[in-house]
Amino acid sequence: MKLDGRGLTDGAQLEFDVCIVGAGVAGITIARELEGCGLRVGVLESGGTEPQRSSRDAVRGPITGYSYYRHGLARARAFGGSSRLWPLEEGWRARPLDPIDFEVRPGIDPSGWPVTRDDLRTYYERAQRVCDLGPFSYEVADWQQPDTPPLPLDGSVSTTMFQLGSTDFGRYLTELERSEDIWLYLHATVVDIRTDNDATIVDRLVVAGDSGCRASVLARLFVLAGGGIDNPRLLLASRSRQRNGIGNEHDLVGRYFMERLSTRSGWIAPSDPALPARSGLYSTREAGSTRVEGTLRLHDEVIRREQLLNCVFFLLPRSRAFTAEGVRSAATLTKGRERTPRPADSLRHLRNIAVGAPSLLRLVCERLPGGRPSDMVLAVRPQAEQLPNPSSRVTLDRRKDRFGLSRAALCWRLSDLDRWSIRRSQDLLAAELRRCGIGTLQRPLGDEDPPALFEGNKHHMGTTRMHDDPRRGVVDRDCRVHGLANLYVAGSSVFPTAGASNPTLTIVALALRLAEHVKRVAQAGIKRTPRVEGR
Repeated sequence: MKLDGRGLTDGAQLEFDVCIVGAGVAGITIARELEGCGLRVGVLESGGTEPQRSSRDAVRGPITGYSYYRHGLARARAFGGSSRLWPLEEGWRARPLDPIDFEVRPGIDPSGWPVTRDDLRTYYERAQRVCDLGPFSYEVADWQQPDTPPLPLDGSVSTTMFQLGSTDFGRYLTELERSEDIWLYLHATVVDIRTDNDATIVDRLVVAGDSGCRASVLARLFVLAGGGIDNPRLLLASRSRQRNGIGNEHDLVGRYFMERLSTRSGWIAPSDPALPARSGLYSTREAGSTRVEGTLRLHDEVIRREQLLNCVFFLLPRSRAFTAEGVRSAATLTKGRERTPRPADSLRHLRNIAVGAPSLLRLVCERLPGGRPSDMVLAVRPQAEQLPNPSSRVTLDRRKDRFGLSRAALCWRLSDLDRWSIRRSQDLLAAELRRCGIGTLQRPLGDEDPPALFEGNKHHMGTTRMHDDPRRGVVDRDCRVHGLANLYVAGSSVFPTAGASNPTLTIVALALRLAEHVKRVAQAGIKRTPRVEGR
């Protein structure tokens, strides 16, 4: 059933078996899995049924370090969470993490998950159905057709597939409204987590109402599913028993903020001018009832040998005019309006625009009705994992929101390895393209002036990372916060590494796995566990 948290009175007390904080992709998935299990499930969502401009105030906060999207463009307070911001007409990309993403890799520190890809396989298969995707298959042989063959690569690079989904998780509102097991409270903002005196078990949550009232929520188990910025924000702000915040004994909460890195990175001048027209496998297309898109990726053995971060390359058929430096600079300055701090080198970008005015004009003319590009190339766009970096982090700002909760401050840091790895991966791709006679890679990353702008994909990961050792992670392999018997975290904030795949499919798979665990524990009863000291 659906209720309005604005109707809660001061001192009110709610009781559930399981309480989920946040109704985004992870929270909704867990709630749906717990329905019909004989458990009373509460879901607390800070927003309403639709994203509202007024709710952006709750996600405002300072951003430092590398230029990044303003918070309101990457986070949504509403039922469905950030899925409400997805461009569903284009589709959101789905692909499982690669097996190598779960490995401890030399040269990539820290790396490794406490679970394997095989441990998640059955949950990935179920996640495909939850997300209304096609079969659990991402091999090119299952999706190519006679008119869309893969590039003839036979060495260190191969084609791998993405599927594209159109599911907005806000669609599940009616299902939860009709449930007799789920109490969905909208406009219910959690501002504090209260533990017992020993800080080994969560007693209650404090929920703030618009009028300034405070209500309490009691449960046997609690799950934080607020996203990669709000999960650490709430843990850090909950200091009634632990002065550094909950789960932060080893100063890890909020650290290792990761994104998935993209940038404009050169183009392929094909040996055969007809190649762009034959590269339909690498564009979004329908394959039966499933939308798919091909990419290029280095083989795992190459990634291990070269000690690289994982990376895929999207190939985008574009007019040659699109490759001009003036066009790139115009795109950079346009995107910079959405970011803070503003990208550097504005004067050099303006110089490129002035010098490249003919290319800009040609591109505009080609896009007018009746316009046709005279020459096509394949633009290369990498999508790469970011090295887990403890200096890239979410902290608390001294300013507070209207509920009295400290705002989240984001400092996004990139490393030299992030840049080097993409460039080295691109060099290996270029060598393979030349060897196979496909074409040459022009103006690769590092040859442009000014340097290319790196973009995140609004994927917030790593801030409550998973590790069995409490000195190296905030949650264990079951996503339980170290030292607390009944507090769990869901979502991509638990990712120890990011991989090159978009995170949603893995978020859903981990949520299904966590729901199975929570169901088992809740039905068996909570056992108070002693605090686990660092091993």
